[in-house]
Parts: sequence; structure tokens; C-alpha cells
Amino acid sequence: MTRPHRRTTLLVAGLTCGLTARGSTAGADDAPVPVPAPAPVDTTTLSDEELLRLAEEQAGEVIEIWDERPDKPYDRDTEVRLTGEELAARGATDLASALALIPEINVREGGRGGMNIDIRGARKGAVRVLVDGVSVTDPYYGTFDVTTIPVTDIVQIRVSTTPSSPIDGPGGPGGVIEVHTRDAAGAKLVVARLTSDSLPTFGGSATGRVELQPELWLRLSTTALWGLHEYDLASMAQVGESRRATGGALRLEHRTGDRRRIAVDSFVDDRNYVPPPNEESTTANILVIDRETTGRTQLAVDEKRGPLQLQARAWTHALSRRSRYFDDPAFTALVTSEDLFAMRVGTTALATRPIRKTLRWVASGTIDHERTRVESITPTSANVTRGDATLTELAGGLQYERERLRIEGAAGVAAPLGLGADPWPEGKLVTRYRPVAGVELIATLAHKGRTPSLRERFDVVTGNPALGPEIATMGELRVVAAPIEAIELEVAPYYRRAEGTMRGVGSDPRLQNLGTVDVRGVDARARVTPHHTVELGGSVELANDRARNDEAGPWLDDPIDRFPDVRADAWVRATPVEGASGIVRVRYFGDSIDQGMVVPFYALLEASASATLAGDWMAVIRCDDITDEQPETRNGVFLPGRVFSLAVQGTWD
Repeated sequence: MTRPHRRTTLLVAGLTCGLTARGSTAGADDAPVPVPAPAPVDTTTLSDEELLRLAEEQAGEVIEIWDERPDKPYDRDTEVRLTGEELAARGATDLASALALIPEINVREGGRGGMNIDIRGARKGAVRVLVDGVSVTDPYYGTFDVTTIPVTDIVQIRVSTTPSSPIDGPGGPGGVIEVHTRDAAGAKLVVARLTSDSLPTFGGSATGRVELQPELWLRLSTTALWGLHEYDLASMAQVGESRRATGGALRLEHRTGDRRRIAVDSFVDDRNYVPPPNEESTTANILVIDRETTGRTQLAVDEKRGPLQLQARAWTHALSRRSRYFDDPAFTALVTSEDLFAMRVGTTALATRPIRKTLRWVASGTIDHERTRVESITPTSANVTRGDATLTELAGGLQYERERLRIEGAAGVAAPLGLGADPWPEGKLVTRYRPVAGVELIATLAHKGRTPSLRERFDVVTGNPALGPEIATMGELRVVAAPIEAIELEVAPYYRRAEGTMRGVGSDPRLQNLGTVDVRGVDARARVTPHHTVELGGSVELANDRARNDEAGPWLDDPIDRFPDVRADAWVRATPVEGASGIVRVRYFGDSIDQGMVVPFYALLEASASATLAGDWMAVIRCDDITDEQPETRNGVFLPGRVFSLAVQGTWD
């Protein structure tokens, strides 16, 4: 038998611990129904079909929980880091504030606005962001603004600090963030959330689903945000953030039992704003994003034909953005403007089938095409740039599991078209072993690459059409231990060597491929529950990065901007009474380099408290940067200081 799917795991729990199952399409947030426990049964050697039959004989019905699709064709090695319930209780408002709660992820402001993410210094297309199994990085910048997904849509966030598998297609040599959103299938449900803070910012989001007819469901989501924060400039003037953002999403989902699932997703987001300017420079231009519209549509089909499982995905992503640079806070002296349009279309297909009880094969194919048109205008000139790129990947793999050992291996070939680059091989091998109860060893070896984004190739100032791919080789050994129920420990030393890392070198503004960038480090996390009402936890990330342009050249320290050698956090959570909880957290960021300047270390203290008011209402009070440090997070850009926020959420079913 291959690694147990979510349904199989629940069946084992039901046969041994008193959970039964009922053929249902309940949402991921629905809880199983407890019943009297049947007699214990040895389930370790049973197949999925035998487990299903045994469950029906002993309990008569089977629950299928959809927080992970039952009998998923392909199981990524991401691990659950946060659930929707935890996000609501911690005061998260969108995916950006949710990811900021995860120690392995560094959420930072992008130079052109929005919030970007790093994992161990990897960024841009190196970190693969999947929403319901489809990559959502924008087709031009190669990033994803994580503020665009409301927390009311999120059911689960899963993270892998190792490269994505070739089975998932091209990209992702730096890690994977997988977001599961709320299913359309399930009982009628409405979740609404209102937020505000002292900047001031005002926002709201809502998600609802309904059954249109048997086997057909609809989910609708909407979000809106207004920001009125004022930035202080070195000239003693102020400039308003003027943030406005609205978005909406739709999912239409059809299911025929557990045999077929078809889902159509559409998403649109429209916003304008002023990104945080350099507050120390009197010569830096002020960027205004006065129109940014993002749209996505994707089709997902899952099919079971006996033991054979098939999966297909198709998508279209589009980005339209107008950026203007001014040299005065009144926005009267236009320096330059940029109008861009970019689009991505692609498709992927996957097939998998078990071989006896311990082995499974999987194969996939992906093709992804991007194109862009960028018009840059100054008072004296105009320039239009066009570009496109196509990337394909074919991959196959095997999954083996027997008793305490599980091995997953995949290999593929990525073939860029129109980039002037040769195909390269990719691979990933993950071995999991449980030597004793409560201890798991996970060893990962991976070789994965990414191609330059359209902006990295075609930007008027920094673009370089001759850029080649960035290819990383990585090894990680993760030790997870829970010697007793009250203690959880995790340690993960790692090493990553990237060839062709893209960045500016010296005074030349154009991006170049560096020869070699080495990153070595270790992550450690711990959680202790001394009492059922108190949890203590903490994490630390130690890293060292260096680079050299050729094999004979000297090593250069700190080649990755805004990548501190030390990051750490510690927290304590208390749940004094049912329905109420509070958490206090301190985060530390060591010295880093940004644009050749040192960004000094800083620490942030934050706290939140949540309470169930009545029925299905929840309120969360949060305070960030309690000590009002207002630290510099990148060269000349500072956090706003102490911010109080309030969120109220209601649920109706």
C-alpha cells in the first residue's frame, strides 16, 4: 500500500479509535461524528479497498473529510503549518499576515509594492506558491502578492522548505507553499470578517457556498480594503498610501461520488496604492501604482478509473499594471511611467496507479507559456518591449512504503523554448524512516531549476535577454521527535548550491547570472505543553550565504539581499477558558544587507487575544510592534510602529 491517503488515515482512526464514516461531501472545516468504538482491528497490512470494506462491515458508513482530497493522485511532501481556525484566532486578515505567523517563511515588502515571500533566502520564482494545486505567481514579475487571498477562503497552509518535485512541473527550486482554500462542496456556509487597525486600514471579506443541485456546488468570495496610512519623507513632507483593493472569486464544483471531481475557479483583483517610499533619501522617486488588475481562471479535473487515477489542470493568468514615478510628494512632476500587460496559459496532466500494495508509479507533463508587452514612457522618449517564453517538463516517479519506511523519487526534464537555453535534468528523492515511536527522520536530495521571469529578461533598465536558468542542488536532513505528548522537537540542517543566481553585479544595473551561491544553515523548532491551558514554543534559523563569480574567484559574503544570518522567535499561548485564548510572540531579525547597505538587527513584540462572543461569532484584538521600535526592514524603509487591530468574524450554516 502506498502512503495512506487522508480518507484511509481517517478509516484507520475510525476502526481503532471510534470514528465512523459516512459517504458525505462535508467541507474541510466539518468535524467527524463520534460513535461507540468497535473492536480493535489490525489495519497495518490492509489495502484501501479492504479498509473501506471493513469500515462498512463494522460501522456501516464512511466519512470523507475533504481538507485533503480523498485518494489524492499525488501527495506532495508539504507539511501542515496552519489551519483556517488557527488563522482566525490569531487575527490574520489575508495570506500575507497568515504566512508571517510561520517561522520558516519571511514575509517582506516588495520593492514595487505588495508583499513577497522568502524561504531560506530563496525568492522570486524560486518559491513555488500553489493555490489548490495550481501555481499562481504572476506572469511578469515571477512573484505573488500574498495579500490578495482573504483569510476567510483559507482552510489550510502547507509548507515545504525543500524544492518542489519534477512531478509538479517547472520552477520551485527554493521551496513550496501550498494553500488549500475552502471547498465549494459541502453544507451551506457563510463566513464573514471585518477588520480595522490604527494606521488606519479598513477591510472586509466574506465567503459563502451553496448546493445548486445534486452533485453541483457554488462558492463565492469577496474582499475589500482601504488604507489611509501616511508616510513621512526626508523632505519633511508626507505622502498618503491611498490604498484601495477589491477582489472576488468564484468556484463551481461538480462531484460524482469519489470517482470524478470537476472544478472551475475564477479570480479577479483590482487595486491602487503607494508602496512605502524611501524615508531617508531626498532624491529617491515616489512610486504610484494607479491601476493593477490581476485575473486567473483555472479548470481542475480529477478522475478515478478503477486503480488508475487521472488529474488534469488548465489555467490562464493575466496582469495589467500601470506604474508612475514622481520626484515630488504632490505627484506633479512625472519622471517616468510604465504600462505593462502579461499573460500566462498552461496545462498539466498527471496519471498514477498502485503496483501491488507497496509501490505506486506516477507520471506528469506540463507546458507553460508566458508573454508580455511593456511600454515605458519618459518626458522625452517612449519604448515598447515585447517578450515571450515557453517551458515544458516531463516527469515520472515511484513511491514505496512498507511499515516504517517510505521512499519517494521523481525525475524529469525541463525544456525551455525560445530562451536560448538547453534542457536540463531535474530530480528529487525523499526518504522517511521511523526508527522508534515518536521519531521520524526525513532525508531529501533535490536538483531543480527555474527560468528568468519576463521582467528579469525584458525590463528596460535591469532586464537581460541573455539570462540563463538558475539551477539549485539541495540536501536536507530533518529530525522530528515527540518523545512524549507534551513535547515536540524539530531540527533540519541543510545545504543549497545554486548555479546562475540572478542579481545585479557592481555598477551595471542589468541582472547577471552569478557563478555559484552557497547557502548552508539549520532550522530548529520546539513546542512544550506544560499544562493543557499553556503552550510554549520557539524557533531559530541560522544561515550563511556566500557567492563567487567563477571557480577561481574569491568567495563574497552576503550576496542575497535582506537575508539575515539569524532569525528567531519565541511565543507563549494561554487558553484559560474554553472559547478564549491569547498569544504573545517575540521575533528577532539579525543584520542583513540591502543594496550594499547594512540593515541593522531588530526585534518585534506582538500579542493577540481571541474570544468566542456568542454562538458562531469571534473577536480578535491584536497589537504589532508593541514597543514601537519602527525598525528599518530594507534600505530607507521602516515599519509603521505600534499598530492595534480588531477583527470580528461570524459564521452561519
